[in-house]
Amino acid sequence: MEFACKICGNVSGNNFYLVREMQFGTRDEFNYCEWSNCGCLQLVNPPKGLSKYYPKEYFSFAAIKEKYIRRKMHIYRDRYAFGIKSLPGKLLFEKYGVPTYIGWMKNLGVNLNSKLMDVGCGAGKLLCRMGDMGFTELTGIDAFIEKDIHYSNGVNIYKKSLEEITGSFDLIMMHHSLEHMKDQHGIFKKLSELLPSEKFLFIRIPTCSSFAWQTYRENWFALEAPRHFYNHSLKSIRLMADQYGFIIKKIEYDSRSIQLWGSEQYKRNIPLMDKKSYFVNPYDSIFSEEQLNNFEEETKRLNEVKEGDQLCLYLRKK
Repeated sequence: MEFACKICGNVSGNNFYLVREMQFGTRDEFNYCEWSNCGCLQLVNPPKGLSKYYPKEYFSFAAIKEKYIRRKMHIYRDRYAFGIKSLPGKLLFEKYGVPTYIGWMKNLGVNLNSKLMDVGCGAGKLLCRMGDMGFTELTGIDAFIEKDIHYSNGVNIYKKSLEEITGSFDLIMMHHSLEHMKDQHGIFKKLSELLPSEKFLFIRIPTCSSFAWQTYRENWFALEAPRHFYNHSLKSIRLMADQYGFIIKKIEYDSRSIQLWGSEQYKRNIPLMDKKSYFVNPYDSIFSEEQLNNFEEETKRLNEVKEGDQLCLYLRKK
């Protein structure tokens, strides 16, 4: 059977892989194609319904539960890191450093009144933290949540798809959601319409331009069959950005050690949510402390040499 790449249109010289669903351990099998021209990995036989693969236990849907003291500590630290000074904030900042998302926001040039949207945000954990620290124009959307969510700090999460959104934004974020969307060209076209010139799109995605994909192939943790329709290469995401009027201004690598130990588990037929999994039962896993430390150190090295399996992409609208 002949397939055409949905990114670049290529039809020949491609490699096919049979990949199992291994987060929840259904072990249902799906075909992925690695396209020879752009290098993108794509699901070629998506299931008719996806609800089975997004159960209530899916991690991004989890209700936000944070103790009052910890929440207040986050507020003081985050505000100090963003330039709003206080003694408690200074002490917490000196102890814990700059929160990751504050680094992103500074690189993206937004302020507390910027109009921001997070696409595919689940229950909205990041947006809630941003709302607590003082951001005033925050919207989240996720087509898979049960219903709209409205938080006391003014953050609103809507059960909507990107196609339903109108207006314009100063920043649109997609934290590990782009790969879950079927129509990549339609998504990029819509993103381009929602962002005025010089505004930013911030995308975090897994990438097959990585050591983990080259090493583990069908057992690569971030394949996430069948939830991931696409696992972009650097070439394929550049093609999409250029076609829809975006310039990639900066790329960071933020892969985690799960790219290694998760893939090793899948290779040994241990799903992520299995009782033998390090994720579920860290004190009784197949890995020694030395192995886990090695995974952490190797992950740091891979990010440094630009071979990690997760990208942070800062894209500016032309």
